[in-house]
Amino acid sequence: MAPSVYRRFHNREPQGREVRLSGKRQSLTFCAAALALLAPILAACKPPDTESSAPAIRFLTNSFRPDDISVPIEAAEEFGVDLDVNGLRAIDKDVAFLFGGIRVPVGTMRSFLLRTGDGGKSWHEWMPPVPGSELIDVAFSDPRHVWALAQWAVEGPGDPQLFSSTDGGKTWRELTYIGRSQGHALPGDADSPLRMTFTSALKGEIELALVNDNESTSHDDSQEEIETLATDDGGVTWRMIRRETRKSSPVETGAAQHVRGFDNTEWELFTPAFREPITIRRFDREQSRWRVTTLPTHFQFQRGRVLTSP
Repeated sequence: MAPSVYRRFHNREPQGREVRLSGKRQSLTFCAAALALLAPILAACKPPDTESSAPAIRFLTNSFRPDDISVPIEAAEEFGVDLDVNGLRAIDKDVAFLFGGIRVPVGTMRSFLLRTGDGGKSWHEWMPPVPGSELIDVAFSDPRHVWALAQWAVEGPGDPQLFSSTDGGKTWRELTYIGRSQGHALPGDADSPLRMTFTSALKGEIELALVNDNESTSHDDSQEEIETLATDDGGVTWRMIRRETRKSSPVETGAAQHVRGFDNTEWELFTPAFREPITIRRFDREQSRWRVTTLPTHFQFQRGRVLTSP
């Protein structure tokens, strides 16, 4: 190619390249502006952070037919059973416990304690059921030491029965019954307050809400009598350390329970209406978002066993 021809061709090339690059910049600018406008719409259309809509719940397979609650057993085999959830306790980002009672239309059949070891993807029953009772509270002082408070719930409440475990709930032993004060009874309302805390493997407290056995005594619904018991031997023996009258706490329906594990992982429990799914949320700090799990509440009951969910 002649030098003069080369110079004319070479001089034109940068101009053509500049024109094409300018067109690309305009296209990219337009696309960026369009994405900026669409971002809120795309965020609103993003599906919820759900790990599993129906993880499996596996119950203990031992046949359950105690004679003293034969009527609930018969109702369970005919109509099925429902989980009545009382609370959630978390250990870390993977391990948490769900507890309460298994009910039929005529009352509570037995207690349940479910454990997840994979952040809520699957749940296994972790404590032998207590007949005719529900677990009204569960407390950990550390990941290995745990206490479960069961209360008789057939034809009226009975004295709470305390169980403990030193291996994270793998094995359990019965400790004692938590006796009420002379002349007092425990409220029959399932929403009545009862709280248990343990600060170490030996030291713990239980708060009981009491009512007077004397029906003629006037009762102020705006106040409640609270008796606090303490233990220094891991729950084997208890002593009363104070009794006080407090303003009654308002009953909140549909409120979430917020708990933290020993690693500060946040968990939330949303208790459902009758036969609606249970919702559990866990905050995934690595992904900076909430992981949502929904659990079924209604199960079939055959041959003395609660059938595992799908």
